[in-house]
Amino acid sequence: MALDKIFSSFSIGTMKMDNRIVMPPMATNFASLDGYPTDRLIAYYRERAKGGVGYLNTEHTGVIQQGRASANMLMISSDDHIAPLRRLIDAVHAVSGKIVVQINHAGRQTSSVVTGMPIVAPSPVPVTPVAETPRELTIPEIEGIGEAFVAAAERVKKAGADGLELHMAHGYLLCSFLSLFSNRRTDAYGGDLTGRSRLCLEVLRSVRRQVGPDYPIICRLSGDEYVEGGLKIEETCRIATLLEQNGADALHISACNAASGYLNHPPYYVEECVFVHLAEAVKAVVDIPVITVGRIKDAVTADRIIREGKADLVSMGRALIADPHLPEKARAGRFSEINPCISCNRCIQYFRKGGLRCAVNPEAGYEDQFKFTKTDHPKKIWIAGGGPGGLKAAEIAAGRGHQVTLFEKTHLLGGKMRLAAVPPKKEGLLDFVDYLERRVKAVGVKIELGKTLTASLVEKGKPDVVIVAAGAVPIRPNWPGVEESGAISVEDLLSQKPETIGGKVLVIGAGGAGSEAADYLSEMGRKVTLIEMLDSIAAELVTHLQHYLNLRLAAKRVEILTSTRVKALGKGSALVEDKTGERWIGGFDLIVLAAGWKSDQGLLTALQGKVAELFVIGDAAKPRETLEAVYEAEQLAVTI
Repeated sequence: MALDKIFSSFSIGTMKMDNRIVMPPMATNFASLDGYPTDRLIAYYRERAKGGVGYLNTEHTGVIQQGRASANMLMISSDDHIAPLRRLIDAVHAVSGKIVVQINHAGRQTSSVVTGMPIVAPSPVPVTPVAETPRELTIPEIEGIGEAFVAAAERVKKAGADGLELHMAHGYLLCSFLSLFSNRRTDAYGGDLTGRSRLCLEVLRSVRRQVGPDYPIICRLSGDEYVEGGLKIEETCRIATLLEQNGADALHISACNAASGYLNHPPYYVEECVFVHLAEAVKAVVDIPVITVGRIKDAVTADRIIREGKADLVSMGRALIADPHLPEKARAGRFSEINPCISCNRCIQYFRKGGLRCAVNPEAGYEDQFKFTKTDHPKKIWIAGGGPGGLKAAEIAAGRGHQVTLFEKTHLLGGKMRLAAVPPKKEGLLDFVDYLERRVKAVGVKIELGKTLTASLVEKGKPDVVIVAAGAVPIRPNWPGVEESGAISVEDLLSQKPETIGGKVLVIGAGGAGSEAADYLSEMGRKVTLIEMLDSIAAELVTHLQHYLNLRLAAKRVEILTSTRVKALGKGSALVEDKTGERWIGGFDLIVLAAGWKSDQGLLTALQGKVAELFVIGDAAKPRETLEAVYEAEQLAVTI
């Protein structure tokens, strides 16, 4: 497949690239508490540079302690940061990569716990009504922040970066000055667009003077903040022309701020290429290069965007977390080898927990830990379970030279992930299942479908190693009347033909699985009641998914009863208790139980003492999700 547009050479100022794929800034929380690049951070960026990206951006890098966004944010706030940053830049250059450092001040989108001082903004407007209220900056303080950006830019150039990006998007400080949503000032830095643009233009002009006329400067903008009273594309286009006139070499067009953060990293409920129209609008009013972003998952789509003249370069963020070698594989036509991003946003969830990880790529953030080496002592390895964990363990073990046989009791590989792909908008999960299936076949794994691994088979076949990845089974609560009710599990629901499902359904348990089951049923036109003992639904999911599930269920008029407990079941009915007391609800054609899962450890118990090396991974060890299963699988398989 010819991808001559995306794989054509291009330049931003003096920075020359051999293709137009950009890795955008994505925070990792891998930096040290001093703001220095760690070995882990360097390995993460080096791998993506090796993968053939046109150029990569660092995650946002703090210009001053007052604007620190997180404890482990990369910093360039003092001369002490130059040499450590140079170590990262040199590592990227050593593999022929190009690197741009994005510099930023978090403004009101941080906390005094992180900064150690009051947070600041153009106006005392908190991110949310319950968030910390920032202190309004004085004009001398604004000028001081401008000087901090200039000093940071000088350090970036001294460290050897190929260019720098000024972060004027996503509601951070510079963006918050641009937007009436956050800037209520009436002085020279507020009011009309001229006033609100003043700080950004002052910073740009001062940075340009400092780094010289030939050093690439890119400005990142939110084309639309997607909040009432926030920036819209018409205003952003005017800002874009001002930035071009004042020395910007390129514009990187994103969207959103903290208040619309559910869309900032668009999950699978959002259409692909969601922000491309914003870049297209900006490109129509400027002559400098424009970069687009927004759930762009593959090189074919990226090439089409360039071909249609909607942007000059394409940022692919989470896709490069999932597979850092996407560019080189696509250039070579090896599309079947590309590990697909499934837009689940577990990367965001884990970043917030302390460090970025990926549901489909366990090596993300562990590039040095998961060293892939051939074994000197091949073993006979049997794996029970063909879900993501079992498949990943099989792929890595066989790739290292072991003799691997995988047993799957059903006639399809993929395990519960196949069922998880049934609810609306989740069909992309099958892309990962298909990828894993291709990988195990490519490395010579023997696959036994429709065959359950048993203790007797192990005793007869005498494998050296058995890995139990048998998954988990649904929990069936012991409420009175549960058997008489005919209630089925979510797995049973998603496995049966839609036409067999009655018109009125009760779903008990509104975690992720139950909420998605309600979405699935209501999409088919069924009348659904959803019960949850907590005060919100899908509580364990990343907030982006929670947001869209709530919107979808409300739009389809699903009845949601939160803070409600089930006490007993009847035929088509349930005894529930909430703050008003107990009552029966009924008239249901079907009751679906989404009460969670428990590990299936029957095989593990049966194999004790019958095999030299016995391991358990994934849901068979503890019910969780794909990310944990594939991580444990690779962690184990690289050591056998």
